[in-house]
Amino acid sequence: MDETITVETDLFEHREVKPHFINPCCFGEDLAAWMKQELSRVADFGFDLSQVIQEDYGWVFLASRSKDRFWIAFSYVADGPQVPPAQWVISGTYNPGLNLIKRLFHKPDRQSWEYLQAKIRQVVTSNPAIPAPCYAA
Repeated sequence: MDETITVETDLFEHREVKPHFINPCCFGEDLAAWMKQELSRVADFGFDLSQVIQEDYGWVFLASRSKDRFWIAFSYVADGPQVPPAQWVISGTYNPGLNLIKRLFHKPDRQSWEYLQAKIRQVVTSNPAIPAPCYAA
């Protein structure tokens, strides 16, 4: 239950290294915040969205529905600030947390995951500043 979307856009900050970054290439904070905001605007969305947090590879938030949690991650594809356009990866996966029983035996709701994927794709493709994305499962 993984999906990856690759996009090229200069809509999000990818030049200025912020003092709170875990590493010098931890761009994507504004991309993650934008996605969370756009998903929150979807009528009858039905997912609870966590705060955006930083990881060593980028920024993430959890989208939770019922007993299922999905990890939505945003990563900058480069070793440092680069010439435009910036390349970004938006990825998602099921996250059972630290619960070993859930990790081994629980099957997440496929319809919830597909709905979440569709909404993320819709947000990306509805913005004219983001050219046609590339998808990978």
